[in-house]
Amino acid sequence: YIFIGFRSTVAQLSTALAGHNVKPICELPGLSPGQAQVCELFKDHMPAVSIGAQNAIQECQRQFTGHRWNCSTHYSTGMLGPIHKMATREAAFTYAILSAGVTHEIGRRCKQGLLTSCGCSDEIKPKNVPNDWSWGGCGDNVEYGYKFSRDFIDIREKEHDPKRNHDNGRSLMNRRNNEAGRKILKRHRKPKCKCHGVSGACNMKTCWMQLPSMEQVGKILRNKYDKAIRVQINDRGNLQLLADETSKERKTRALPTDLVFMDDSPDYCRFDRHSGTLGTEGRVCKRGSSGAEGCDSLCCGRGYNTYTQEVKSKCNCKFEWCCKVVCQTCNNVTQVDICK
Repeated sequence: YIFIGFRSTVAQLSTALAGHNVKPICELPGLSPGQAQVCELFKDHMPAVSIGAQNAIQECQRQFTGHRWNCSTHYSTGMLGPIHKMATREAAFTYAILSAGVTHEIGRRCKQGLLTSCGCSDEIKPKNVPNDWSWGGCGDNVEYGYKFSRDFIDIREKEHDPKRNHDNGRSLMNRRNNEAGRKILKRHRKPKCKCHGVSGACNMKTCWMQLPSMEQVGKILRNKYDKAIRVQINDRGNLQLLADETSKERKTRALPTDLVFMDDSPDYCRFDRHSGTLGTEGRVCKRGSSGAEGCDSLCCGRGYNTYTQEVKSKCNCKFEWCCKVVCQTCNNVTQVDICK
């Protein structure tokens, strides 16, 4: 119920790595046959897969804070809710950022020497780095992270039955968004430099390639989410763009970094097992706000309840000779609005 595709893999891995499952990591039911084979060959990579996905989820939640869909997690699993039941733009964002998160963490761990099969990046010196700057150091190995993420994540999608038209279209969509996340990460890496010299003088600079932060990737993908392109599966079994009558920009093709989706998004207002939505009941809203986090929008017209909460904190702190700080305890009363 909670996952269709990559997220079940990550959820299983996270549970096992946390010590909650005594079964060997590569024998967990969340892995596809192909993923289990890759896992056996690269067991030391699995913690990076888990951490990379968790970092992606945290960034997803940060990007959609206050929205009806906010990358909600099931507390029992610590993973994303069942958004993947439908091929929506939210699913597109999720696949892209998870794929980027795994690529990012693998590339970083190569640089740190934590993985046996890779090391520092061996990229050649970019043309925009001045000739008098030394190209060296130890860069993030994005090429290795890119390849491992593609091989491990996308193999599940390639194992779908091509005779089932809907499964094939969904699989192509997932792979397309996985690749978009990786390409965005790769295209936004930049040289990072460090000065060397006596007493802070920058007599020499050493530069290397560094990946963007997940926050940067999240912002880029958030913009891509807003401009996601609707597609359908054509008679040849390929993804085909659909004309968007509401858009002023008529696109004849999707860029490699564009997100694509097939289904309309639900309103995310109520819990619905069929569509896989968690609803907004119990969410904190902001009374009077006209934004997505406002009670009118977030509560979907159902109204809200206002609760008073008392928070204790230290206050009126003074330094007493010698040598301690003495504080009083203050009670702060605040009101919080919760969606019905």
